[in-house]
This record gives sequence, structure tokens and C-alpha cells, in this order.
Amino acid sequence: MLKAVNFVRLLSIIIFLGTLSVVYAYLDPVVIFSLKADMPTMHRTYFFYLGSLLFLVINILLWLLIKIIAPLIVQKFGLLLAGWFAALPVVVNFYICFLIGFLGVLNNTSSLELSNYVYLNFLGPILLLIWMALAIYFMSTKKWFH
Repeated sequence: MLKAVNFVRLLSIIIFLGTLSVVYAYLDPVVIFSLKADMPTMHRTYFFYLGSLLFLVINILLWLLIKIIAPLIVQKFGLLLAGWFAALPVVVNFYICFLIGFLGVLNNTSSLELSNYVYLNFLGPILLLIWMALAIYFMSTKKWFH
């Protein structure tokens, strides 16, 4: 289970890098974060490096958290739930991909209709809620233990 999760985590990192690269290629030199005129902006190069740095920091913190918590989860709940918790970075990585993709659409409204991509903002929280609900289900169901 953990090997499969690690493989999917690697795939999510590759998908993030692809998403960030494609969005970066289509960005104007100035990146906007809102349709409001008084909101701060950022140069696309800074956006790329800041996005990469935040992604790296979040993944390192989640990796450390899993390394600390996974052995405790294996002891108390079993290997399946430990694998499920190890999949948290995958969910977070896809959430970040959805946000980066939406920012790409927001900054490319001349050729893309923004209202067609609003769902990207909601997919991340929905994935996190599903992940959490299933984790709670696995913890409360005795058949998944050990």
C-alpha cells in the first residue's frame, strides 16, 4: 500500500510541475490574483519561484508529519490507515494544481471563459473532505484494523 501511495505521490509532483510550467508559459508578465483592481500583483517569474518554493515547503512538512505519525497509526490502526494518511500529500498536491490552474485561467480571460473553470476552486476542498471522511470511516470500522 505504501509503495503505491509513494508512486501516486511522485505522479502528483510530476503533474504539479507540468501544471505550473504550462500556466507559467501562458501567463502575462504580471500575474493577478483577483478581478478587483486594487489587489496586489506579481511578476510571473516570482510567481513561478514562489509557487515552487511553497509547494516544496508544504510537501517537506507533510512528509515529516507522515514520518512521525505513520508508525503510531500502524501500531494503533493498521497498515491500511497508515497508507491512507500517507496519501495526504497527494490530495494537497492536487489541490495546489487546481489552484494554479485556476490562476492560469484567471490571468488568461481573453481566450478562456472564467465561469467555466470556477469548479477548480471547489475540487480541492471536496477532495480533502472526502479524504477526511474516509479516514474517519476507516478509523471507526473495526474490519480495517490490522
